[in-house]
Amino acid sequence: MKALILWLALLMAPAEFTLPDDDVQFAGPDADLLNANCLSCHSASMVLLQPRMSAEQWGHTVEKMRTVYKAPVEDADAAQLPAALARVQGD
Repeated sequence: MKALILWLALLMAPAEFTLPDDDVQFAGPDADLLNANCLSCHSASMVLLQPRMSAEQWGHTVEKMRTVYKAPVEDADAAQLPAALARVQGD
C-alpha cells in the first residue's frame, strides 16, 4: 500500500522545478565583506530570506558558523559581519 501511495505521489509531482537565482551577489557598501565571507557556503538569496535579526543575533550566528561549522572567517571580518548582515536586511 505504501508503494502505491508513493507511486501516485510521484505521478502527481511537478515535472519541473524552478530554483531561485543563486548567481545574485550582495550589493552596497558591505558587498565585498559579505560576498567574500558568506557566498562560499550560502547563496545571497538564502541569507536575505532569513528572518530579520539584530547585529547581536547575527553575531551569535556568525560565531556558531565559525566554531561549529568551521567557517573560514577571519577575526577582523567576524567582528564586522554582524552589523553588515543586519544592515543588508534593512535593520
